[in-house]
Amino acid sequence: MAQVIFILLLAASLVFFIRTSWLFGRAVFAGTPDARPRLDQLPARLVDVGIYFFGQKKVAEEGPQHRTSKHHLIIFWGFLIITIATVDIFVSGVIPSVSLRLLPSLIYQPLYLLIDVMNLAVLMVILWAFTRRIIVKPALIPMNLDAGLILGAIGSLMITHFLYHGYHIAGSIESGTPWYLPVSSFVGKALGALPDGAAARGANFGYWLHVLILLTFLNYLPYSKHIHLLGALPNILTRNRSERRMDLPKLNLEDETQWGVGKFEQFSWKSLLDTYACTECARCTNYCPAYNTGKNLSPMQLIHDIRYEMLDRIGLRDQQTELEEQIASLEEYSSSHGFDDAHPHPDLVFARAQLATVKAEAEALPKLTGGRVAEDTLWACTTCGACQEVCPVFIEHPLKIIQMRQNLVLEQEKTPPELQRTFRNMERQSNPWGVGNDTRMDWANGLNVPTIEDNPDPEYILWVGCAGAFDARIIKQTRAMVKVLDAAGVDYAVLGHQEGCTGDPARRAGNEMLFQMHAEANVEVLKSVNAKKVVTSCPHCLHTLRHDYPQFGGEFEVVHHTQLIDHLFQEGKLKSEKSPVDTITYHDSCYLGRWNREFDAPRNVIAAVGVPGVKEMTRSKRHGFCCGAGGGRMFMEEHDGKRVNVERTDEIIETGVTTVAVACPFCNIMLTDGMKHRNVEDTIQVLDVAELVAQSIPDVPVDRLVRKKKQAST
Repeated sequence: MAQVIFILLLAASLVFFIRTSWLFGRAVFAGTPDARPRLDQLPARLVDVGIYFFGQKKVAEEGPQHRTSKHHLIIFWGFLIITIATVDIFVSGVIPSVSLRLLPSLIYQPLYLLIDVMNLAVLMVILWAFTRRIIVKPALIPMNLDAGLILGAIGSLMITHFLYHGYHIAGSIESGTPWYLPVSSFVGKALGALPDGAAARGANFGYWLHVLILLTFLNYLPYSKHIHLLGALPNILTRNRSERRMDLPKLNLEDETQWGVGKFEQFSWKSLLDTYACTECARCTNYCPAYNTGKNLSPMQLIHDIRYEMLDRIGLRDQQTELEEQIASLEEYSSSHGFDDAHPHPDLVFARAQLATVKAEAEALPKLTGGRVAEDTLWACTTCGACQEVCPVFIEHPLKIIQMRQNLVLEQEKTPPELQRTFRNMERQSNPWGVGNDTRMDWANGLNVPTIEDNPDPEYILWVGCAGAFDARIIKQTRAMVKVLDAAGVDYAVLGHQEGCTGDPARRAGNEMLFQMHAEANVEVLKSVNAKKVVTSCPHCLHTLRHDYPQFGGEFEVVHHTQLIDHLFQEGKLKSEKSPVDTITYHDSCYLGRWNREFDAPRNVIAAVGVPGVKEMTRSKRHGFCCGAGGGRMFMEEHDGKRVNVERTDEIIETGVTTVAVACPFCNIMLTDGMKHRNVEDTIQVLDVAELVAQSIPDVPVDRLVRKKKQAST
């Protein structure tokens, strides 16, 4: 009889779980197709699952703003081991003669030992987790009903494991306790010697309570924060493995349904799967510069809001479909049984009322973009990628934010006033500053800078960028770069007035239409001059040229100026005479570092210059803190909380250095402004890496352009 009851319970539980999984999976696949292959490189993807899901590599990592989640690791790995016992319970419940004890004792005894010990370890961690949430009360990890139910269920499973085995041992304590169940044996001894009947009743109680909690937990799992146990593995398996880390798809602007994401269905299925994978570890929010400075943006909450939107909408649609089918059936029945509109069937009246209620609930739900996810939440993002970098399950937060910005700009026509001005400047003058494009080469006055007309088919196109051509502070670093290139004898040319804004500010701020206009024009120019290699001092230009322009047929080798300078030092074409500064720290650009994985070249150049005192900031390299300029924020004001650039400036000041090196014009501008805000501009200078090198090498004695012409003539 017990076997029959167990089989019925297990079957009902599995059917309900499969149905729930199907419903949740159907919600994900309501999204759009994903353009990127998600099951290519299958062997490598399976390795990823081993490393990041079973091995929990990213969870085990430590950073400047988080420690290894040791309690999570113990619970997770403990659960993997305890799952062996769970499978054993399921199999032996269906087929009582089959259990782990059929294995040789050299296998099942150590296995039972491991299971018993891990049950205790998990129970201890659960007790600690309860204490932490109740006493310490971490801000982003609250103690709520869901957390209480989950922790309680896990703890109860551990306790019932010990009750089941403890009562068994108590019933046979006179024959000795099994060495391979040390904790359960301790419980058995504590219970004392029991007669067979009492021990059997206690063991049965522990067993059935364990089974009921286990099956209930299984079916509550999809509705709880621990849904990530189901979503994390497929999310890691299908993660973006390409070098194009900010994988923003090209919009078909002729199709208005592709104007960004205003409804959850407009996300790709992979973006929706991301929402099931969230572990609620809060690392993304802890590292977010907007959240850290008091803005209305929590990347973790953003992911939750998308998931709630998806499940709420899908649930109401299912109810509506079911009611419509019921009404159709009742109408057919009513017409054949003498009911009419004046005297309708009572069930039909009730069903129509229910349908009206469901439709009203659906209409009352706030829209996703600009509603459930507020506008100021979306505009607060700097697209720095810090959230995505620390996510243990590879959720892509910035991608979703940019796609929702596209909807605000293109469909809802809700653009902050500062960005409206920036977009107009780009449309009219092909630069965000709005300076007349006819002055694009004024930065080179007094220098013999070769244009593409002077030096056709050069090895490198020097992409100056809008900041490098129009911003007074950044013009200095552009001229310094020219000195470095001339000193090393690099064969290069600039596009001059043919160069236009890459469109980065427009794309990151959601104006895909404006971006595509610039991208198509620039790709055409670069192809017309037969460009092969492009070097740029701006990581935003680098990222756009390297990763976005291939969508428009622009396949070029694009390098950052620090990478080229590092190469020139290694080749012996550059040599510093003396470091112009005594102490220095380096600020990592988000778009050079996290998005393009270049952390070493700038540091190599600083070492080659021979700066005697180099200090790293606490938040550096992968965990470098944003300057606040990315994602179009360069051209927007900060109205809430502390300014992001001031937060970073304070960290620089704490190092006690006299110089901060940068490798991005936006970072240069933002940190220079931060130094002025803190009144330390006279004691801490902000230098681009090219400026540091230019000050450390002698002036170029020979006109570079003349030398190039002489070389060509010989």
